[in-house]
Amino acid sequence: MAAQQTEQNSQSDPTAVNNPSQGNSLPAQPVEQTAGLPRILIVEDDPILGRMYSEKFKSEGYEVISAQDGEAGLQKAKEGNIDMILLDVMLPRMSGIDLLEQLRKDDNAKDTKVIALTNLADQSEKDRAIALGVKDYLVKAMQTPEQVVTKVNSLLGR
Repeated sequence: MAAQQTEQNSQSDPTAVNNPSQGNSLPAQPVEQTAGLPRILIVEDDPILGRMYSEKFKSEGYEVISAQDGEAGLQKAKEGNIDMILLDVMLPRMSGIDLLEQLRKDDNAKDTKVIALTNLADQSEKDRAIALGVKDYLVKAMQTPEQVVTKVNSLLGR
């Protein structure tokens, strides 16, 4: 009965916060450019991981831009004034390494800081990424979201 009342209250009160543990979820909010916040582009094809990192960085005071494939990631990196790119290496349509190669050729985006965040622990891919100027090469399974945020904050001087 109490759960039913809570659900009714949240439906009738637009200011009520929905509780995911009760099966409710918050509606998706449109991404707006926010002046003064550092901008991070998250290029991740796994929607669950992408959402998790997006929410984590938003809660830490970042403006988050997302892309789910390499081509979209490259386009967004070239379009905006991005402070940091969190880049998966294994992506559809264009690999993260190919994205990096193209990014480094673009006069407006070539100096953008990049962290590779991937499940690919292959040394040759890591060497290629480092040669293309990534600030760090992190294996997803070895990092918590908090550790990734700490690394990004450190590289951006926050």
